[in-house]
Amino acid sequence: MNLTDLLVHEMVVDWGSHRRVITKRNGETVFECVVRPAQGLTYVTECLPQRDDPATVKHLAEVLVYLRGLGMNDIVAVHPEFWDVGGTDCGRIVPMWLKLDSEMIASFERALPVGYLIAPFTTELPGGDHDRGVFEEIVSGQYGPLIEEASLRIVEDGTKGAIAVTEDRGVPLIGHLVVESGQRGAGLGKTLLVRSMLALASAGYTDCRLNVMAENFTARRLYRSIGFVQDRATLKASRVTS
Repeated sequence: MNLTDLLVHEMVVDWGSHRRVITKRNGETVFECVVRPAQGLTYVTECLPQRDDPATVKHLAEVLVYLRGLGMNDIVAVHPEFWDVGGTDCGRIVPMWLKLDSEMIASFERALPVGYLIAPFTTELPGGDHDRGVFEEIVSGQYGPLIEEASLRIVEDGTKGAIAVTEDRGVPLIGHLVVESGQRGAGLGKTLLVRSMLALASAGYTDCRLNVMAENFTARRLYRSIGFVQDRATLKASRVTS
């Protein structure tokens, strides 16, 4: 094999703590992905190209070897579901997108029940230990800075629901939305979502993204109800350890 045919991996700063790995052959980019730390793991996301092609899957496998050589031994690769990269299947993820059309979004707004109020995001959060852990991770900045005007709570003798939105690589990302189990079915989640999206639009953002587990049909219905659509192929998370 001619040495010029060998793949070369280069890691460059992407955004905040994120890094981008670029794979080149003969000086031409053939594959790239984003690498970011979260939950004590290394996540590999935003793989390009997203083509159903064994050569592309092989490029990802080679990047995983490259990352292990840098000491990253516990990796979660998020990739198109039709790629087989081995490891432990951690579930399917549906990426969704919304154009922030204020007039359209405002048409879904409903009055809160008597005594319930919208309040700023604080550390007084709803849900169980898992939900609070996710919120803490979001606030720590692992997914970009918190967009305070769009991160909200619903309160009534305590916090009944909350939404956290960050600016992830320049684009709003819904990190987590939770309503206390005893408060579900009253439209609080939809109210949080609508108010948050209107706040993003008022702040000058033009769109918003989120990732939701494919089996979470309740959440998917909620997001679709105000106009979110799936804008890319369903993804699969594979945990690959050395």
